[in-house]
Amino acid sequence: MNRRTILLLGLAATVGFTALWHGPLGAGERLAGETEARARQTLDYYELPMIQAKLQRGPLSRRLVLSGPADDFQRSELVRILDETPGVLEVRWDPASLPQESGATR
Repeated sequence: MNRRTILLLGLAATVGFTALWHGPLGAGERLAGETEARARQTLDYYELPMIQAKLQRGPLSRRLVLSGPADDFQRSELVRILDETPGVLEVRWDPASLPQESGATR
């Protein structure tokens, strides 16, 4: 076999294995489910039931997207806390989820 044929076979094997891993073998969806469940446990621990945490999909990435009502302090702290969740590479707030005003008077 020449070098080009070996390279093409390697590329085809990689693409095929990746398709199986994210499709029928379900590792991608399993990772997403476990990561979202851990994030939900953390949000429940901090008594924030209105905040949603979903892994970005299409394509599946390890970016956790948060949405829901939270003030500036909660938003920054949740990013910091959830960034330490196993399986999460980055945490962001959904741009459509605007910060709430804090209840403190100035």
